[in-house]
Amino acid sequence: MSLVGLRRELEARGWECPVLNLNENRRVPSPEYIDVQGGWDYFCKVRKHVWDGYAVHVRVNGESKKGYLLALAALGLARLGGRPGLLTYCGGHRQTYFPAPKGSFRYLAFAFLFRTATRIYCNSDPVKQALLTTGLDPSRVVPIPHFSAQYVQFTPAALPASVSSFCSGVDGTFFLYVCYRKEYVLELLADCMRRFRARFPRIGFLLVGTSDRELEPLWQFFRDQGLGHAVCITGSVTHDVFLSMMTRSLACIRSPLTDGVSSSVMEALALGIPVLASDNGTRPEGVELWRQEDPESLLNLMIEAVQNHPAMVARVPRLVPEDNTHKLADDVEMVCRPDFRSKTTGLSAQSKARE
Repeated sequence: MSLVGLRRELEARGWECPVLNLNENRRVPSPEYIDVQGGWDYFCKVRKHVWDGYAVHVRVNGESKKGYLLALAALGLARLGGRPGLLTYCGGHRQTYFPAPKGSFRYLAFAFLFRTATRIYCNSDPVKQALLTTGLDPSRVVPIPHFSAQYVQFTPAALPASVSSFCSGVDGTFFLYVCYRKEYVLELLADCMRRFRARFPRIGFLLVGTSDRELEPLWQFFRDQGLGHAVCITGSVTHDVFLSMMTRSLACIRSPLTDGVSSSVMEALALGIPVLASDNGTRPEGVELWRQEDPESLLNLMIEAVQNHPAMVARVPRLVPEDNTHKLADDVEMVCRPDFRSKTTGLSAQSKARE
């Protein structure tokens, strides 16, 4: 969503914004993006655009080695070509590979990457403070949340047939954005689901967000946990369907500790939907917090969401979203304008992390 919104905003201002697709369908040609057939193809296409005068905007997080190398290659090429290299650091202030002990290989690797960028964007002040542990000039790091006012502008959509069928067989649902990765603590979630279903067998769980290659392993995990009948897993869906599923749920459950300002959490709060999220020290006001070391704390919130739902909804604060996409576009223009030559140009590269 943040990439789509930024691209739309910049193009409305007269910029050219081709996007290199690094998602699962990256090898499929489309007029909407530039296909990427492999690592060398990615390198050559970034190099071509840099040599043609484009700036580079790439994303990275502290969870992926491959994402690090892709970001380093793009920013390095921008440096060699004398073009601006913009880096968005996704996720929170505590991730697997960063922050890292000072002087360690991971610390030095990220310090080098950050110094290669002309500008770094992150989504909160705590994340900025983590980045500054590498000795960066604070003026080079700009915290702008990905969540923006456009995120809650949607048209209610018809649910997929599998979702409609599942919802017709239960009295209510919880909504979860999950992937088949360790940071989503699936074992903890499964344990709480089983214990919860022992008391409320008519409540189900809607799971969205996982990639196509993770879909079957995720299904198999929940079948192995004896929860195949309790969950409906859709994988990736359109934004309108995503919010349509969210708004019909009792509450959203958010499990990763590695979050920054999670867009799905902010969307739920803006729409008046309770959020039950792991306490990572940076959750926004209004989130119902639970601790990963204490599964009972999540279970108790799930029970309250069913038994005392109106009171939980009443605790959700009124949230007025800001136009952060506009703010980000303003800063991108400010960073890139001094390097303009005969035309305004910009290049984005995206790798999927939701997000």
